[in-house]
Amino acid sequence: MLGCLLLLFVDKRMTDSPQQPAAEPAPDIAGHGEPSVAARAMRGSVYSIAASLITWTSGAVRLVLLTRFLLPADVGVFTQAMVFVVLAARIYNFGLNVAVVHRQDEAGNLLPTYFSLRLILMTISLGGLALLTPWIGSWYNDMPLLAAVMLALIAAEVLNGLNDVQLVIMDRRLAFRRGAAADVISSLAMTLVAPLMAWQGLGVWALVGEQASGFIARSLVVWTGGQHWRAQVGWQSDTARWLIRYSGTVWFGGNLTYVLDRFDDFWIGQALGATQLGFYARAYEFARYSRRVVANPILGVFFPTYARLQQDRARLSRAFFRATSLMIRSGGLFSLVFVLTAPEFIPLILGKQWLPMLTAFQLMIVYTFLDPIALSAIHLLTATGHPQQVLRIRAIQTAFFIPAVIIASQHWGIEGVAIVADLMMLLGTLFLFGATRYIVDYSQTRLWLWPLVAVIGVGAVTLALTPLWRSLSPWAAWLGKGLLITGMYVGILWLTERKQIRSAWQMVWGALPPRLQQLRSR
Repeated sequence: MLGCLLLLFVDKRMTDSPQQPAAEPAPDIAGHGEPSVAARAMRGSVYSIAASLITWTSGAVRLVLLTRFLLPADVGVFTQAMVFVVLAARIYNFGLNVAVVHRQDEAGNLLPTYFSLRLILMTISLGGLALLTPWIGSWYNDMPLLAAVMLALIAAEVLNGLNDVQLVIMDRRLAFRRGAAADVISSLAMTLVAPLMAWQGLGVWALVGEQASGFIARSLVVWTGGQHWRAQVGWQSDTARWLIRYSGTVWFGGNLTYVLDRFDDFWIGQALGATQLGFYARAYEFARYSRRVVANPILGVFFPTYARLQQDRARLSRAFFRATSLMIRSGGLFSLVFVLTAPEFIPLILGKQWLPMLTAFQLMIVYTFLDPIALSAIHLLTATGHPQQVLRIRAIQTAFFIPAVIIASQHWGIEGVAIVADLMMLLGTLFLFGATRYIVDYSQTRLWLWPLVAVIGVGAVTLALTPLWRSLSPWAAWLGKGLLITGMYVGILWLTERKQIRSAWQMVWGALPPRLQQLRSR
């Protein structure tokens, strides 16, 4: 993990724009004397990844315990309910968060107008879904609790929507430390509440409790203390029109993203039932852990950073390269470990009742490796004012994905759907990275070469040792594979990129608070 963190701040020489001199840190646009945007982004990355280590640990414990205590059908009911609740959330968000981060001034009563728009849209979308819930529940004969679960999740989503306002404003002001604290406290609360409810035999309600406890804990952090934005309603017609106009393109693109993220869940629940949906949903949940550990905190930090640097191509290029290179390198390690140790991991840690998800889980690793890399490109395009590019690419992916999922599920079940998801994500990643070349300059070779060499080499060695793993006990094989994969992968990157890692360490250390820097000299 430390090596992955260091690679975030790879040496600027790894970009392919030598004709442009390195830009000196500029004062933050908020005023003179404040840390530069780059320094604040680096410090925010440190805070976010430190918080991510804690949330990853507690989240991993929580996910394993919940999986052991719950039935696949419980997970399937919750996943199906979330399809509709997330759709309602997409409607009331309307891309407003992206618009507020993109706009670098607060003229025209921006924040009160933004808050008022969100309240109006939240009332319409969540209230409308609550009215439709009994009718939706009648579609699913094998999910009698679906309607009740949906209503509980709608109530929790109200609190989540209010929290999101505060978190977006924190991101806009590059105040990442408080957001990291909210993530940690929320994760710990969920880890205390949800497994206890599952252990008590509450089934799907443990997953509802997980959501609600996290939102409540998060609100205690973001809405208290002296640093939060004091919510106020207000209205400025020109500002409202700008927000709606800018957000519209983002919103349509986001809705296509929702379809790509959730249509497979929706269709599996409709066509294959709650149990198969439970297997598929848990396969995806475990496969996406690399995104949770590194990609989510880095993407959260770098989206507002892209917006701040959108007029400085050289610095924007370095920021994009650094964020993306980290996700590629860390994602390669996580993908190798999960794919190659899955036959031991599932029966030992989750239980033999979850073995039917093995192949789908291994296939979904490809999707979850590419997903955060594609999101980095999406954030770049959106933050720099090019959401229409994302919309076009998402439309292409959707046109392929929907019919392919329907056909694949009929012939090959959840494994076929996983293959389609992989192909859809590969298609989108290729198009998105092609679009970024008009905005930033970087070397594709330096971005991809050594991680791919490490993935291929480590994978080949591990598979060649299959007779050895079969001769060992499951626990010994699991641990042996994990140590071999991690050691070889990190070793290859150290041999090929050690100069960049050393340079990165100095930059990371300089981004830490002075108190932590003093520890090095003691």
